[in-house]
Amino acid sequence: MQLTVSVLAALLLFSMPLQGVSASEEMVTVEEEFILEENSPEDDRPDFYTGQDSDIFVSAEDLFGAEQEQEEFQNFDMDYPPHPEEEKALAAAMETPDEPNVLSLAILRARKASSLLDSLKSGERKTPSQEGLDNPLYPALANALSAAELVPDEPDFLFLVAQIYAAFGPNPFTRELAEEAAEKTLELDPSYAEARLLLGILQHQNRSFSPAIDNLERAVSEKPALMDFRTASLLGAAYFLENSLPRGEQFFRKYLSSGEPNGPALFCLGVILHGMEKLPEAGETMRLAAEAFSQDTEKASYAHSVLAEWTEGK
Repeated sequence: MQLTVSVLAALLLFSMPLQGVSASEEMVTVEEEFILEENSPEDDRPDFYTGQDSDIFVSAEDLFGAEQEQEEFQNFDMDYPPHPEEEKALAAAMETPDEPNVLSLAILRARKASSLLDSLKSGERKTPSQEGLDNPLYPALANALSAAELVPDEPDFLFLVAQIYAAFGPNPFTRELAEEAAEKTLELDPSYAEARLLLGILQHQNRSFSPAIDNLERAVSEKPALMDFRTASLLGAAYFLENSLPRGEQFFRKYLSSGEPNGPALFCLGVILHGMEKLPEAGETMRLAAEAFSQDTEKASYAHSVLAEWTEGK
């Protein structure tokens, strides 16, 4: 089975954001995109998953780029002034440290951490080294860790810690901590599909493709709604990189047989079939993917462009 640059690059390009790109700009050959990707500007958006709206960001550089040197991780063990509601909850917990009071304080701190994490979605992302201790990730992390320490058996709090560590980006230290927090979340609740999805993404970023496939498959099988545009592409690329195209074909066929047509899954299945040189079936699957993207003209246009490239390359 030969892995062609053209086919794999189609998956990588599919995994990149298409928003803000016109159809004419998108019509580049897959080979050109693969060759030029190392010169493309870095995506400056947050690399974290919220567990709510499938905000998963991946680029070709995430798969093939050189590992960055570990940046100095600032000390976040510091005092952040509590807001009045938190002061009240803290006083109650200190006076009567029973389960309801401790839980109330933990929830307040978790909400604060989640709010700070969400605030990064609407602003320009800067790495911790650029922003220093002004980076909202530091107080977010402090609050999330506090919540997880106060109520250590609550998986939602540990998952929040994992998301915040992951939001620090390509830092080996925080990425490892994110994996550990995701794994601990799953120890508490093995059915936590969002945490398993995040773990699979982190493993994929670390080039541990075999366990990434296991966790991504299980996550989207247990919660099919998690199969979005980029999750499917991560899986598809991992099948290629692990030389596991038959497994990928089997998985996507099974996934598609259990529900409505899913554009991302059909697209990736089409690319896998093309990589296995099942060309007529690959073309028909890609046509179905374009139809499934009927409400998204940019994705539909890209699917048509890949199909056209395949047809011309016969």
